[in-house]
Amino acid sequence: MIQLADESLDAQRNRSQLDIVDDFAHPLPVRVISELLGIPIEDKSRFEVWVSALIRTIEPVHNVSEAEVEESASQAIMQMTEYIRGLIAARRDRPRDDLISALVMSTSHDDAGRMNEQELLASLQLLVAAGFETTVNSITNGMLTLLRHPDVLARLRRDPNMVIRTVEEVLRYEPPVHIRTRTTLADINIAGVTIPKGATVVLLLASGSRDPARFPDPDRFDPDRTDNEHFGFGRGIHYCVGAPLARMETQIALNALVRRLVNPRLVTDPPPYRELATLRGPQHLAIAFDHLGD
Repeated sequence: MIQLADESLDAQRNRSQLDIVDDFAHPLPVRVISELLGIPIEDKSRFEVWVSALIRTIEPVHNVSEAEVEESASQAIMQMTEYIRGLIAARRDRPRDDLISALVMSTSHDDAGRMNEQELLASLQLLVAAGFETTVNSITNGMLTLLRHPDVLARLRRDPNMVIRTVEEVLRYEPPVHIRTRTTLADINIAGVTIPKGATVVLLLASGSRDPARFPDPDRFDPDRTDNEHFGFGRGIHYCVGAPLARMETQIALNALVRRLVNPRLVTDPPPYRELATLRGPQHLAIAFDHLGD
C-alpha cells in the first residue's frame, strides 16, 4: 500500500499543483480494494457508477424525486449483482490469490456457520460499495485539516509515528460519515421521551463526536487527546467492518502526502464540497507545492 501511495504521487512529479481528491485520495483506495478483492482495475468506472447511485439512497432527496433515486439504485443493484455473480463463477472455476476467491472457497450451502451463496453475494456487494467511498473523504478531510493546522503538519513530518493518533483525531474532528439512520425494534425511553417501535431515528454521529459533555474543548483539533473514543466508524453491532483497512489507508496516505509534498498550501479555502449530507468531504481539494520530495 505504501508503494501504491508513492506511485500515485510520482505521477505528479512534474507538477506544482494537484487535486488531492482526483489525483490521490480517490485513485488510491480504489486500487487497494480492487487488488484486495480481485476486481479488474479497468472495471473501476463501472462500480463507481453503481456506488454513486446507491449512495443517493442514504441521502436526503434533493432536486430529484424519490422514485428516480429508487429506480437508479435498483438498476445499479441489478447490474452490480450480475457483475459479482460473474466474478464468483470465475473464481469458483479458477481461484486466484484474492479475497473473492478466499470467500468463494470457504462458502457452503450445507456447513453450519458458513455463508451461503446469497450471503456471499451480499457481502461482496457491501465490500465493493463501501471499499473506497468513505476512505476518499477520510484522506481528503485529513489533509485539509492538517493544512489548516500547520503546526500539527510540521510535527507529523518530524514524527511519522504520530499519524496513528492524528488519524483518530481526524475521524473525531472531521469524520467522513456524519449521519446514519436506524429503525427502532422496540419502544425506547431516552431522557424522558419514548421513541416508539418502528420509528426512524437519525443518528448525528459527527455531532456526538463533538459532544462537549464527552470531549473537552471539542471544536479544537488535538491529536494528543488521550481519551478519543469517537463515532468515526459507528459503534456496536453496526461498527464498520472495514475500519482497520480504512485506518491503514488513511495513515499511509497522510504520511506520504506530508513527507513528499514540499511546502504544501491550500489554493482555495474553503474548498468546494460534495452535495451530500451523510458522506461529507470536499469535491475537490486543490493544493499547491514547491516540488515533490523523495
